[in-house]
Amino acid sequence: MTSKRQSRFGDIAAAFMLLSRIPVTYQFAKDSPPDFISSLWAFPLVGLVIGGISGMMLAFSSFFGLPLLVCGGLCVGVMAMASGAMHEDGLADTADGFGGGKDVDDKMLIMHDSHIGSYGVLALCLSTIIRISLFASIAGLDLSNLALIGLVAAIAAAARWQILIALWAFPIAAGAKLAKVTGRPSVIAIFAAAILWVLPLAYFAMPLAAVIAGSAALLACLALGRLAMRQIHGISGDVMGAMIILGEIMLAAGLFITMNTPLDIGFFG
Repeated sequence: MTSKRQSRFGDIAAAFMLLSRIPVTYQFAKDSPPDFISSLWAFPLVGLVIGGISGMMLAFSSFFGLPLLVCGGLCVGVMAMASGAMHEDGLADTADGFGGGKDVDDKMLIMHDSHIGSYGVLALCLSTIIRISLFASIAGLDLSNLALIGLVAAIAAAARWQILIALWAFPIAAGAKLAKVTGRPSVIAIFAAAILWVLPLAYFAMPLAAVIAGSAALLACLALGRLAMRQIHGISGDVMGAMIILGEIMLAAGLFITMNTPLDIGFFG
């Protein structure tokens, strides 16, 4: 007997269950557990909500004149709390495994270990400092509160969309745990999910800035995927978490650089 296809509301609930600590009231049937493969298209929607809440904190704190680095820190802190810091944990595990493992089995064993090593600490410290600084810099731009919130939301959504690209482009590593609850998304799901971040990013930023930032993040995602192929012969939940953190960094950096730098390109004017 084939199971009933999960509804769109079920997809959204499953995505929030997997990628966030935001309470989900949706009730799944006892004989139909959450289908995370079907929910892939809703991953950017989780990012929009988490990024929107974080963007509100960034706009709220900067409105009251707090130092920009404090504003950036509060923004990143809210992001981590809303996601349960699972992406930061994935980044740390990936850095420890790739940096300290001798072979594939050893790397996977390290990545599954709950302890954190020196590579993981360094990766967490550097990425957190960079993210705080970038969001602080974006808060320092001449933007309205709505634009600031929209940009942070779009950044978080686009970073989570990369997971669909990674699952489409790379196999899941043998021994991966979290990654096995997902699967290869359809092309339709990839394009539907892209709309959730492309439209707000293009609306709140210059189209050229959106293209540059999105392209930089996508290239970084594919580069990390290629590295994972060499290291553990595929991607894992930890690698996907690292991709989200790296994506946020590349998107925020790309947006800040292009929005803060006057672009004088002849064929545009």
